[in-house]
Amino acid sequence: MSTLFKIETDRVVLAWNQPRRGDPVSIWTVDPPAGRLEIRPRREGLQFGEETWRYGVPEAVAHDPLETKGPRIYEQTSYQVFLQSKSDASVSIRHRDPLVDSDLSAENDGKVVHGVVNFRSEVGRSIFSVFIEDRPEFDFEIEVFPTKIDYRSDYEQLLAQVQEILTALAFEYLQATFQLGTTFKVPEPSHIEWLTLLRSVVDHLERALYQIARRPVRELTREQSTARVEQVKHIDSSVRAAVRRGIGSGQRIRLDSGLAVHERLPAEKPRQTLNTPEHRWLATQIDRILRRLGRLRREEQDWRKSERRDRVLSELEALKTRIARLRRLEPIKEAVGTPSPGFASLQLMTTPGYREAYRACLILSLGLRIEGGPLHLSAKRISLLYEYWCYLALLRLVSELTDAAVEPKELFSIQRQGLHVLLEKGRTTTVPFETSTGRKISVTYNPLFSDDSYLVAQKPDLLITFEDEHWEPLHLLLDAKYRVDGSTDYAERYGTPGPPESAINVLHRYRDAILETAQGLLENAGPRHTVVQAAAAFPYHERYEGEYENGKLWHALSSIGVGAIPLLPNHMRYLREWIESCLRHGGWALAEQAIGHRGPQQARDWRVAASEPVLIGVLRGGHQKEHLDWILARRLYYLPRYRTQKLQYVTKWVAIYSPAVLRGPGAVTHYAAVEGVDLVRRHEISTPWPSHTGDPDQLQVLYHLREVKELDQPIENPGPDGMGQRFSSHRWTSRLGLKRARSVSELTLETEPEWRLYEDLRAENIPFDLDPGRPSATNPRDPSGRTWFLLPSGAKVRYAGASGFLIRYGSGYERYVSRTGSVVEAIRVTASGE
Repeated sequence: MSTLFKIETDRVVLAWNQPRRGDPVSIWTVDPPAGRLEIRPRREGLQFGEETWRYGVPEAVAHDPLETKGPRIYEQTSYQVFLQSKSDASVSIRHRDPLVDSDLSAENDGKVVHGVVNFRSEVGRSIFSVFIEDRPEFDFEIEVFPTKIDYRSDYEQLLAQVQEILTALAFEYLQATFQLGTTFKVPEPSHIEWLTLLRSVVDHLERALYQIARRPVRELTREQSTARVEQVKHIDSSVRAAVRRGIGSGQRIRLDSGLAVHERLPAEKPRQTLNTPEHRWLATQIDRILRRLGRLRREEQDWRKSERRDRVLSELEALKTRIARLRRLEPIKEAVGTPSPGFASLQLMTTPGYREAYRACLILSLGLRIEGGPLHLSAKRISLLYEYWCYLALLRLVSELTDAAVEPKELFSIQRQGLHVLLEKGRTTTVPFETSTGRKISVTYNPLFSDDSYLVAQKPDLLITFEDEHWEPLHLLLDAKYRVDGSTDYAERYGTPGPPESAINVLHRYRDAILETAQGLLENAGPRHTVVQAAAAFPYHERYEGEYENGKLWHALSSIGVGAIPLLPNHMRYLREWIESCLRHGGWALAEQAIGHRGPQQARDWRVAASEPVLIGVLRGGHQKEHLDWILARRLYYLPRYRTQKLQYVTKWVAIYSPAVLRGPGAVTHYAAVEGVDLVRRHEISTPWPSHTGDPDQLQVLYHLREVKELDQPIENPGPDGMGQRFSSHRWTSRLGLKRARSVSELTLETEPEWRLYEDLRAENIPFDLDPGRPSATNPRDPSGRTWFLLPSGAKVRYAGASGFLIRYGSGYERYVSRTGSVVEAIRVTASGE
């Protein structure tokens, strides 16, 4: 454990330690800026001790308590804090965010405080206060740095681009750290901006209103009353009207002028009042503040319970109490009604007290920006900011690549609840794009897959959906992960740093778990995988150009459909390449990039293999070795044309049977794909041996072969007594038969259902023989078998394609069944005589 700084006064000693010497593992492209440690005394007469010291500055200023530079403090790092009193007085360390000091505990009757401080993924400045017996001793301010991105470039750009969408989206009301901010004019500040501003001006507002209460500016007003005639000093229109109409009270008397009037006449009496337009304007502002604080408190109570929420509620209640006290000040209490529309007053803008209150109230109509200034603004966790920025960056990139001009600010769905301003979760935040060719692309933030197809709901961060004509929607998935594994083992395994392996495993889960039911032509086909590729976006700068493209994580994205992409404001090359490559592909090519399941893929391969005819050729008698060498060297094979065998012209493969004179037992040993087919005369084929028919003009089907290969496992012809069955002329099978057969007799099984029945009969230990029928071309859309399975009961079975399996009993009765299980059951019933 090493000490990063120590603060000693004449009453306490505080030490801030980290578990080991040096900075935590961080990935920097440039040297990080200097750290910060600013100490502010709060007790008059405080004296610093000789042990006051800080790491990360020259030794000449390391002991100076007035120095403001200091060690760098990092996110997601646990620091040990120790505070001890030099007397019997109790001590404490306090922070505005209750989660920061929640792991600190007191011992020895409160004379010692120790524990762990971890800022998690919050970066910026942070202020702690040290108290002795609940009296402030000193404050100290530190700065928390990110470990995965450059503080002065990437982080500031993240903030700037998120604030561009909505300033409040970058803020939290109460966090462990803060940034310096300033105000600017907005139509309507958000709750969090308004409350932050209120906290910054409430002291000024209090002082101004108390000054007004001490020296209010009153206004003269006139009240209607009656006065004796001799007391009327000011004859106005109301007095003249009363005399003219004979209104008044008392006896009538005659004046010197000869005019008869009542002894008492109506008159307006002047008096001072506090119910002025200025006071009414201030009272209206105070009422608005109280109403908004009340609404905020109600909304905050609905948020999930936590220590931080309780602290926010406490602050709201304290602010409401202070503002309510101002409402009871005499000038504000006496103000009744509202000021007239368009009210303006020189008194509000120039008179001491009124001027300051007016300015404080106007500030509450402004917004905030993190760009330096006197205000302390709490930014969101950097992990959440990174997620927001990834969405914004993806929107701008797709907009640029599709030439579809959009304004993301107008398309974001913002959730405002009390002091929480978040991007709305779910499909309501989908932003659509359309290319000039009519292709539709959409980007969705935090989509939710949770219908009946899902055992567990899936909720990735970002989804890019491609909709092509005649194709069901296909998805790319991007998960923002503000985590980087830069360990030596990880870099050796994958070639570069990258997201943790747990994040990669989550992508595999998303790709395989997200299922959607097809529509249109594939309706009712059941749920299907729709995610083509899934990538984790993580904050990383290449150390040199092209470093990342040689790593496994980038190549895996195209090879297995799961990988990772480094993504930062100044490093978007790989995201651009990924999206561009998908935009260059149409629906067909994009679908082919999806990784298929081995089972369905095997079934498809077998169905294709069942439709591909294979000619099993024999070698010329007496020249077998010479003939085989000629085939291998010339990559040719021929046989006479047979008018009844149309398969000769559509065969895709040629296999070679090597007789017992070349190997024992005889077996199918070689195969090759057919590259072309010609019909030629025998004399046009040059061979070391003569034609066995002696007719040089006989038509021959000549097969041009690709590379002739040996079978990994020859298909042998042992026969029941060790003497193989006669194999003197060519035969036919399918590529499936060639792949599956282990003996020559099995080559006549050319379709997948035949092999299923073959395996089920052997598993049930039911004896049978095979009787191959006449070979013919197979319909690839409805392949049928030509081989009969002969059973001891006299019944026989053949696969009849779309009709299922044909069972022909010894009596001549026929029936069709659809599954191999039904065939086995029918054979059992027949064998038992039921």
